[in-house]
Amino acid sequence: MTDRGESSVSGSTREGIHDVPGFPAGYQSTPVPNPLLSSLLEEIDDLDELKVTLRAIWFLHQRRLFPASIRADDLLSDRTTAAMLHAAGPQLEDRVSAALENATRRGTLLAVRGEDGATLYFLNSDAVRRAVEKSFPGPARDVPRRDRGETWPAEAGSQPSVFADYEHNIGTLTPAVADTLRDALETYTETWIRDAITTAARANARSWNYIAAVLRGWAEEGRPDGKPGTDPDANRSDEYIRRYLAAQRARGNR
Repeated sequence: MTDRGESSVSGSTREGIHDVPGFPAGYQSTPVPNPLLSSLLEEIDDLDELKVTLRAIWFLHQRRLFPASIRADDLLSDRTTAAMLHAAGPQLEDRVSAALENATRRGTLLAVRGEDGATLYFLNSDAVRRAVEKSFPGPARDVPRRDRGETWPAEAGSQPSVFADYEHNIGTLTPAVADTLRDALETYTETWIRDAITTAARANARSWNYIAAVLRGWAEEGRPDGKPGTDPDANRSDEYIRRYLAAQRARGNR
């Protein structure tokens, strides 16, 4: 009887699987910062803020730029935003505005006044803040500061920030990529790896192979200005890497 019962339940489960289509084959993913799915998720008690934050992260990922930004108008003209908030017109504007303000106050999003006076919203990561401070000098910049160095508090035993930097700027942090980053930390300093990730993102070359080429180039031939630990974007690092890769190919290294 036990076997028949188990068989019946199993058969029922298999039949039910086909009733719900689930995600389609070949679906794409959007990286979401882990703190938003853990400590911050415990803090956020406003559903509008959570929904708008997730939709904003999706928009930022679609930009494929570094640093990527959106405006409130991107959300206000978005069908999904209107549908998820069940609002339109002035009500939609008020709720999106309030949600963005809450997300900015919490530190998940970074609000910056652009040169045209419009507010731009960025993902509030350390790498993005550094880039924004360079891109928006003077009165056009309005970058909130936090007492601690990271955007979110680091939990005890948390992994180095290179993992968050990779996921924020390059792509999904798979187990294989995580292992590769751990191996790289045994060879290079965390500062070098984070700088190489930033260099790859700004060159719109979002792959570990490019990052590895940057690191190998710095290790074998020095940083472009000959001073380890300096800002790789103070010079044309992308041009330097192209020259380095060409030299490697000339040596027979692929």
